[in-house]
Amino acid sequence: MNTVEQARLARLFQHFARHEFHGHSPRYEFLSEVVADRPELAAPLLAAGPGQRRPILFFAAVQYLLRTTAPGHPLAEYLPGLGGYGAIGPGLATAFADLVQTRRDELAQLCATRSTQTNEANRAALLRPGFGRVAELWPERPLHLVELGASAGLLLRTDRYPCRYLGSDGRTATYGPAGGPPALTMTCEVRGTAWPEPAAVDPLVVARTGIDLAPIDASDSRATDWLRACVWPEQTDRLDRLDAALAEMGRDDLRMVAGDMAETLPLVLSTVADDALPCVFASNAVTYLGQPDRRRLVAVLAEVGARRDLTVLLNEASEAGAELFQDHRPAAAGPAGVLSVGLLTLVTWRSGRISVDVLARTGPHGQWLEWLARP
Repeated sequence: MNTVEQARLARLFQHFARHEFHGHSPRYEFLSEVVADRPELAAPLLAAGPGQRRPILFFAAVQYLLRTTAPGHPLAEYLPGLGGYGAIGPGLATAFADLVQTRRDELAQLCATRSTQTNEANRAALLRPGFGRVAELWPERPLHLVELGASAGLLLRTDRYPCRYLGSDGRTATYGPAGGPPALTMTCEVRGTAWPEPAAVDPLVVARTGIDLAPIDASDSRATDWLRACVWPEQTDRLDRLDAALAEMGRDDLRMVAGDMAETLPLVLSTVADDALPCVFASNAVTYLGQPDRRRLVAVLAEVGARRDLTVLLNEASEAGAELFQDHRPAAAGPAGVLSVGLLTLVTWRSGRISVDVLARTGPHGQWLEWLARP
C-alpha cells in the first residue's frame, strides 16, 4: 500500500468517525480513529470495489470472522452484539489490531467478494407511508413490489409489519397487522408538525420480487451471519429484530433474482401483470452505485415509464434519489449531500408523464422521519 492509498484511507475513516459513527456507534467511532492514525490496518479494504470501499464493509468483515472462523478472539469481548462489553480504550485497539493483522488475507477476501447488506427491517416504517401514498394515487390497482438491493428481502414484507409512530406532540399510532413478535413492531419518531397520514393506508400487494447481486437465503445460517455482521456492535435491538424478521420470511411468496439492478430490472418488470402497478423501491441501496450506474438505472426506469404506469419509491441520500430526477424535482427538496439524512422520494409515471415528490426526510435506520409532503 503506497502513501497515497494510506492517506486516502486515513481521510475516509476519519470522515466516518466524525460524521457516520459519531452518536450511533462509539466502538466503530473509536476504531475508525484508530485506523485513521494507522491506515495500514485497513489495507484489506483496498480489495473491495470502489463503490464498496467503505469502513462499514471492513468492520462487517471483521465481525463476520468473529462469528465464523475466529469466535474465541479477544476482540469479541468488546462487542455487545457478540456478548462482550469490554471498555472502549487501549485494550479494544490492541485486540482489533491483532485480528486485522493476523487475518489480513481472510479480510481482503471478504472485502473483495462481499457487499454491505444492512437489511434493516425498521426502515419499513419509512417506506410504509410511501406505499400508502401510492395506494392513494392508484386506489384501483394492486401493487407488485420490486426491491432494488433486496438482500434477504425483509423490506418486501413492509405491509406485514406493525409500524408504530411517535409524534413530538405525544401522538402515537400503530398501523398494519396486529399481533406478531414484539421485535417486529417497527418504531419511528415523527419529527416536525406534519403527520405521515398515508401510513394508515393498507396497500394491496399481489407480488413481491427482490433484485440483488447476491441475494441472501434466510434459511442459510452462514449467509445470515453476514447480515448480522453488518449490524453495528452496540445495536443489539437490531440483531433481535433481524432474527425475528428472518424467522418470518417463509410466510410470503417472494421471488429473489440475482443480478445487476439496471440490467435485471427490465426483465423483472416485464413479468408484472397488466392489471398490477409496478412499485420499484430501494432503501440505502442506490447510494452504492457509481454515477454511471445511477444514470443507467434512471434511463431504464424512464424507458419503462414511457410505456406503462410505474412508481418508484427511494429512501436514499439526496444525490442517490431526488437529485437523479432533478429536472423534475421540487425546489424545496431538503438538504443535499448529507449521508446521515435520507429523502423519501416518490417518482411516478402516469400515461407517460413523470412527477417527482419528496415526501419526507428520514433517519438512516428508520429511527425517525419528518413528513414534508403536501396533501
